Amino acid sequence: MVMFENIKPLKAAQLIAQRIREAVISGELTVGDRLPPERELIKQFGYSRAAIREGLRLLEADGLIAMQAGRNGGAVICRPDADRLAAALDAILRYHRTTIHDVHEAQRLIEPLVIGLAIERATKGDLARVRRTIEMIERHPGDAEEVRTQSNLFHTLLAEATHNNVIATVSNLIRRIVIHMGYTGDEAEALGIARIHRRILEAIEAGDAAAANRRALRHLDASEGVLSAADGRKMQAQRVAGRAAEKAPMLRAPSVASRKLRKASPSRQPRRPGAERRGTKLRKR
Repeated sequence: MVMFENIKPLKAAQLIAQRIREAVISGELTVGDRLPPERELIKQFGYSRAAIREGLRLLEADGLIAMQAGRNGGAVICRPDADRLAAALDAILRYHRTTIHDVHEAQRLIEPLVIGLAIERATKGDLARVRRTIEMIERHPGDAEEVRTQSNLFHTLLAEATHNNVIATVSNLIRRIVIHMGYTGDEAEALGIARIHRRILEAIEAGDAAAANRRALRHLDASEGVLSAADGRKMQAQRVAGRAAEKAPMLRAPSVASRKLRKASPSRQPRRPGAERRGTKLRKR
């Protein structure tokens, strides 16, 4: 006999969010469209104000709408980006103790696919945007934040040049995780990154997949070494700080019992009347 599980009905807020999400996916609503005012949504959906607001909060958390304040404010349809998903994925991977090696192993599998499709499908505009990231690194090699941003953008734009949304999104997610790992290189290292990026791009423009793959994988291996060394130094610093904290004496507040004991202990004997005066006279002599 087949046994079916109880199906819990969706909450009103989930139904509202689901209906609006379907309208976006089907094209009924597009980026920039404004949802009707709250009062109109209550009338259309037939749910309470609280349910409507909760449904909009669900969509806002997904990055599908943005709530704008003011007289002409309200909910506006947005283009979902990978940032929110990347943050969640980063948290999951960190929870499972994902290593730098795991991330770079995934990159080594994806990078040749990206390069092959980019050679086939990239437009001149796509490659021009990739080239600009190299020029920005060369222009600001001493700005670690700019170097990190442009270096990751190089790989993201290269993945977008495949014109495959799945590959572009997966590659973008991986690069977001790499961003969290940090970059603390100096100017020489930044210029080295720009140089290898330029050589990869030149091989792609020449249609030389073998050379582009060889250079890209060598670059990934070098990046893994740099990030692993930085991670090792960070872990060592944390261990040293932990040992120092263990050795440091702990300052404890006096307990209630010790305060009572101190209060009950006899105080110093008071001076006899005139003793201080007599002592002063003796000193004057």
